[in-house]
Amino acid sequence: MRQLKKFFDESILTMSWIFILLVAASFSAAAGNSGTINRYVFAISSNYGGEGRPHLRYAEFDAKSFAAVIGEMGGTPKQNIIFVKEPKVSELEKQFDALDSRLKKNAGNGREEVLIYYSGHADENGLRLGNELVAWQKFRKRVDALNADVKIAVIDACGSGAITRAKGGAQVPAFMIDQSSDMKGYAFITSSTQDEASQESDKLKGSFFTHSLVSGLRGAGDLSGDGKVTLSEAYQFAFNETLQKTETTIGGAQHPSRDMSLTGTGDVVMTDLRSTKAGLGLAENLEGRVFIRDEKGELVAELYKKSGRAMSLGLPAGNYSVRLEKPAEYQEAKVVLQEGKIQNLASANFKAVAAEETVSRGEIGGKNFNSRIDSLDHCGKYRVTFNAADLEPNPRKGLMLGIFFNKSDDILLGTQVSLIGSVAKKEMHGAQVSGLFNMEFEKIEGIQISGIFNYTDTLKGAQLSSGANIAKVSDLQIGLGNISKKSKVQVGVLNVSENVNVQAGLMNVAKETNAPQVSVINFGWKTHGRQFGLINFVGYADKTPIGLLNFVGNGVWNVTGSINEMSATAFAFHFGTAYFFTSIEMSRELEKGFDRYEDIYESGLGIGTQFGKYGTHFELEYMFLFAQDSFDDDNSNYHHRLRFGGVARLLPFVGISAGFSLNLASEGDLQSVMLEPKGKWHDDWSVKGHKAKFWPGLYAGITLGRF
Repeated sequence: MRQLKKFFDESILTMSWIFILLVAASFSAAAGNSGTINRYVFAISSNYGGEGRPHLRYAEFDAKSFAAVIGEMGGTPKQNIIFVKEPKVSELEKQFDALDSRLKKNAGNGREEVLIYYSGHADENGLRLGNELVAWQKFRKRVDALNADVKIAVIDACGSGAITRAKGGAQVPAFMIDQSSDMKGYAFITSSTQDEASQESDKLKGSFFTHSLVSGLRGAGDLSGDGKVTLSEAYQFAFNETLQKTETTIGGAQHPSRDMSLTGTGDVVMTDLRSTKAGLGLAENLEGRVFIRDEKGELVAELYKKSGRAMSLGLPAGNYSVRLEKPAEYQEAKVVLQEGKIQNLASANFKAVAAEETVSRGEIGGKNFNSRIDSLDHCGKYRVTFNAADLEPNPRKGLMLGIFFNKSDDILLGTQVSLIGSVAKKEMHGAQVSGLFNMEFEKIEGIQISGIFNYTDTLKGAQLSSGANIAKVSDLQIGLGNISKKSKVQVGVLNVSENVNVQAGLMNVAKETNAPQVSVINFGWKTHGRQFGLINFVGYADKTPIGLLNFVGNGVWNVTGSINEMSATAFAFHFGTAYFFTSIEMSRELEKGFDRYEDIYESGLGIGTQFGKYGTHFELEYMFLFAQDSFDDDNSNYHHRLRFGGVARLLPFVGISAGFSLNLASEGDLQSVMLEPKGKWHDDWSVKGHKAKFWPGLYAGITLGRF
């Protein structure tokens, strides 16, 4: 009986433990299921912000960079990464609806996290998608309405801080969540405040903010050193780096902002360095600004490394160059990152490099003002000033009215108007209008109008003056005299350019032309377009000039001495090309005995073609000649002659000419027709009292020159 009771007690105890284990397993499974994180990346890019707004260059690149780091190090599978490029408002709404449907299907299978990224144009009213607007309130409500536990929006655009004020949000402490938490809510991270510019850089090939944020997510923002980067750490790193890089740009200091409303405990981890395929370690003893470039030379990460703390960065496998900059000291190291390994760098791995090889950071201190001008255009305040001499030392957007003089020392978006003169020392977009002169020493996109003189280094627009226009590079110059090194169009009395497309005036001079020259006299060393003028000079022509006299270095230039059926000896000069040449001819007839000349002279002009062939060739020529008796100025004839013949080359620049002709001579001053061949092969005509003669003829001679 005692044994039976013992067996019964042991069975009860065993079953109790089994029950407890089953319940624990059930709770464990439930907890594990609830701890699963399903993360989505919704990346939007829009380079075009509508009419009147310059195209951004790197919005799409920024969106891909953000999505790449979250995909590589943030546990987001490729199928959960969604790119939306240059969307219309309707298309963006459809993409949001499609994402919402996926979120609803996965409801209950873990925590849903959505990371929304936007790079593009915006202002205080909302996102600018082409010529359409998505108001901040509407965009924020759409994000809030997503069926996700955690919504994080990162917005890189001008005035993006306006969205953090759409609900009166305020900054709160860090809100990152780890897998063990049960936190829900939203967070908005913006690249600037409501009234600030968000700037992009040609050197970085992206925006200052996104570049800094991505660098932080790759590990530069891991301030705790636990191998994880939380959103709070990434935001803090991006804030400091963006502020430092933009403090001296024309857009002014750029302050990222945030608005968070999350409930619960724990942290949301944005990236985990331990999940990367390859890594770069920076030793404790390294200090200075670090630039990491891939094998294509593109900057993939930038940070300031402080001494005393080691740092790790997650990067794709590949070849990299790492530059370490200190005050007056520049060092560089080459490194190959392999999958599954962390390659550590210490001071001993760096070698000194020359200062001139250092890489400029963004636009700070550089000469590329694209981001500065874009920022001033979108976020600068328009000002109008009126002074006797209006002097502006700072970047300026607006109208300068100087009664006698205007001067701007930095970039200017606007107009200068003065009775005497205006000067702009830096790049200018707008107009200079002055009574006497305008001068721009870098680049102007716009127009210069003056009474006497306009000057600029680079002109994208027009110069108009009643005097002279001078520019190294220009689009359009209109004035009495126009001078440029490279120009598209010049219109004036005298136009001079080293390389030009179109010139129109009384005299054109160019080293190289790409389109027509139209003038009384044209000079060109090399022309790819056509010359139209009374006299054209060109060293090398791709196309035949059209004019009265065409002197072409690679064309036709020769003299022919000949005798014809009238016993007239002639000298004819030919200028042009094989396709079209002009002729000048002078001749005098011999008497029948060939012992002396008669007193009849002929001179005239003609046109002809060689059927497109140089050297031995056939040619067709029409000549109009004026015949006159030297003893009787009133007795003159008009001689029309059509020749068909050819030139056989004997030696270089020497050939024999021969052919036949058709001739028509008419009375010029109501006198008899004195021209006639020595033979009897002619026909006399009389029409309404006007006499004429028609006859066939022959000619032969020697040609010297290029034919």
